[in-house]
Amino acid sequence: MTEGQGGGLTLRLGPKPQTYRLTHYDGDTFSFRTAGEDAGGLTGVTFSPDGKSVRVEYLDTEGLGTFTRSGAASR
Repeated sequence: MTEGQGGGLTLRLGPKPQTYRLTHYDGDTFSFRTAGEDAGGLTGVTFSPDGKSVRVEYLDTEGLGTFTRSGAASR
């Protein structure tokens, strides 16, 4: 996750990183439209309330879509 232009959030994924602009949906949930060979359309990104993890819905079909901070100070 990075802060994009204008203060929005962007997500970078893949070995040749593709950048996706996140659109706020509700509360801690954002969305983006997938692209590429595994594209599935609109998908969700949910941040944990403590800010320590994020779940990317379309990567989580086999439990591999949750990313957790390690050793970072909590917000």
